[in-house]
Amino acid sequence: MVRWAGLFKRMLGQLLPRLPLSSFSSYPGLALPFRLETDPDTDCPGIPSAMAAPFPSVSSSLSEPRTSHGLGNQDSRDSQLRLVLVGKTGAGKSATGNSILGKKVFRSGIATKSITKICEKGSSTWRGRDIVVVDTPGIFDTEEPAADTQREIAHCILLTSPGPHALLLVVRLGPYTGEEQKAMKEMLRMFGSKARRYMILVFTGKDNLEGMDFHDHVKDAPDVFQDLVDEFRDRHCVLNNKAKGAELEAQRAELLDMVQRILGENGGGFYTSEMFRRAEVEIQKQILAIQNQSRAELEREKCQIRKEFEDNIRMLRDDYERKMRKAEMEHTLAERERSCVERQQNARAAVETQKAILDIILKTLDLAFLVLKHIFME
Repeated sequence: MVRWAGLFKRMLGQLLPRLPLSSFSSYPGLALPFRLETDPDTDCPGIPSAMAAPFPSVSSSLSEPRTSHGLGNQDSRDSQLRLVLVGKTGAGKSATGNSILGKKVFRSGIATKSITKICEKGSSTWRGRDIVVVDTPGIFDTEEPAADTQREIAHCILLTSPGPHALLLVVRLGPYTGEEQKAMKEMLRMFGSKARRYMILVFTGKDNLEGMDFHDHVKDAPDVFQDLVDEFRDRHCVLNNKAKGAELEAQRAELLDMVQRILGENGGGFYTSEMFRRAEVEIQKQILAIQNQSRAELEREKCQIRKEFEDNIRMLRDDYERKMRKAEMEHTLAERERSCVERQQNARAAVETQKAILDIILKTLDLAFLVLKHIFME
């Protein structure tokens, strides 16, 4: 009987590496010749403890990343200040974005036609907080085909979703022609009452005042601009986008402090609407798909790495060599895990660069006849 038991154990020892652990889960009383460790996330067999015993103690439980859903919602966006620049072509939106970021990110210059053709995003840090600025093409420019305009609507939503913390309406100081006044009136009509609570009026061209006080300048401006300043009261600022050094930092701090104040007045939240909410659902779906794909690829790699290790370790008799191989395997697994976590954490950035996501958002929002002003109509 003992002889048969010994034969059975030897046969089991030969067959076991070829069998999944689940084959033995129904027989808790079965005595195995050694304990088999497995990866809890896969059916890939692990390393027999009898072989692993001489190896140095290395934790086989690599730090698991946060869940895909968690990563999608915790990609540092909670600490962001998302700002959208809107205004007429030539108002100085791109230069204002560079001033806010404290560095040159957007192409800017004096032009009658829009230099910025597509929505662009730039970022920097200020007092430990991530500042994200989205520069938009001229809202009332008509030279671009309707299809291109619609695509940029989706692009603006994508880059600022789930919603901006502040809308910066950029206006250049003078000259106040009839066309400029008409454009200003139309511009104001694009913002609903809810959106206006998140709006800051940013005047550019402070350097052209040549020392004149801003309020003295406004007194000589047309009524539409005086009314504008009165409406925004303490929610407007004047910038010199040619400023450098201490002057640049001072006006940057003034504007961002104002953003922080408005954020507090709005309960710490950001502007959102049905459009943003529906778009964010689609964005999260794409984020989740990327994260799940990364995790699936990692598990396949881990299985392959462990299998190769098992195949190699059986041929070795030297304990030191086996220890070195085990350490190499653990290091490789850890590197793969870190790479996977990094890909998952950067999933949103990957989604933002996908061309297909704009088509998805356009289809979801049914923007066939949408005009840009509807984004902020709530």
